[in-house]
Amino acid sequence: MTTPAQHDRDLAEGRVARLKQNLRDGLATPPGDVEAMDELVATAHRLLDAEVAFDEARRRLADAELESRHAATQRAVVWFAAAPALVPLVAAALVLFEVLSPVWLPALVPLFGAGLWIGFAPVRRAGAVIRERRRAAWTGSVTALVLVLALVPWPGAVVCTVLTVLGVAGTIALLWRESRIP
Repeated sequence: MTTPAQHDRDLAEGRVARLKQNLRDGLATPPGDVEAMDELVATAHRLLDAEVAFDEARRRLADAELESRHAATQRAVVWFAAAPALVPLVAAALVLFEVLSPVWLPALVPLFGAGLWIGFAPVRRAGAVIRERRRAAWTGSVTALVLVLALVPWPGAVVCTVLTVLGVAGTIALLWRESRIP
């Protein structure tokens, strides 16, 4: 099913193609009189107008697609932000009640802040910003999962701790890159 923007673009594209063909047909044989030449000039003007309309329809279609991606990202990042915001919050509560060592705080606080940024900061309507926010959301969610694995006492906890630190740094770096996009 096509959207209205796709439909407008297709109509404008068809009109441009038809006018180009009319102009080619008219130029296949040299015009015999002034009226034929005036008709060719009028067709050329209509073609220029149709090409402008086609460019405008393509721009509207690109804007509509970007808006669709923006809305989907805005909805998705709220869900993705749950893990990077809630896991550090629970872990910080465990630090508060002395179940965990305060050594975890340098990893918990930035991940919590990143989770809040991912979920609640506005997403600008630029393709690169949307892409970076999605990457940061995925990285933050995976980092939160690895943090849970690092907090559970098992032989792989050391590896998970290192991965948690790298994940926090990666999430912060992606959010920083997003903020630097003009």
